[in-house]
Amino acid sequence: MKKSMKTAIGLVLAAVMVFGCAVTSFAAETAGITVNGRGMIEVDPDTAKIYADVETTADTSIEAQTENNEKADALKSAMLAAGIAEEDIITESSYVSPERVYDEETRQYITTGYTAYANISFATKDIDNAGKYMDTALEAGATGSSVSFYLEDTSVYYADALRQAVKAAENSAKTIAGACGVTIKGITAVNESTSNYAVEEATANTTVMYEGSTASDSAAKGRSVIEYDKITINARVSITYAI
Repeated sequence: MKKSMKTAIGLVLAAVMVFGCAVTSFAAETAGITVNGRGMIEVDPDTAKIYADVETTADTSIEAQTENNEKADALKSAMLAAGIAEEDIITESSYVSPERVYDEETRQYITTGYTAYANISFATKDIDNAGKYMDTALEAGATGSSVSFYLEDTSVYYADALRQAVKAAENSAKTIAGACGVTIKGITAVNESTSNYAVEEATANTTVMYEGSTASDSAAKGRSVIEYDKITINARVSITYAI
């Protein structure tokens, strides 16, 4: 019995020693400094996309759709004449829906007509004249118009932000190493925690102003001017440095 107890205790001690060695080995392999770095680039947008709504209500769905198609074609023609390229004109959505009201007597919904709707976008590099294109769309029959600003290609700017992130991580690691009295020997791991599409503000500010003085009549005669903000592109990395 005593012999068995000694054997069992010996096995437990051996296991503890092996486990301890494994933990020590793991700690040695992962010893280092892990830091995070962030890079940020702010840049003006290079493309504006104007969205215009066209809406028609008629007695039948065919009438509504036919009339709305005619309005949409007239809108597209006006935008082409204003300088928008044909390949930059896209019908984003189009549908017809019934208009219904509730009849208290019959306690049923009655169809009173049909509404056809289309949303069309117009992209342009002439971003400083986005207001002009919005005005053109409204004058051509659009029932509503909005605009968003973005970068057509963020890859170059993202690469710059990524370099900033790596440099920021390196500076942090050197500061920590100096404070701890150790020396950085190299990089053991790098993790990129963002992607090429890390755009923080893809849609810029769309405040509408008007050229001219503060008089209301000059606003009515003037061309709409859209202010836009810079677009922010972020990059983040996590880097482990050996010491």
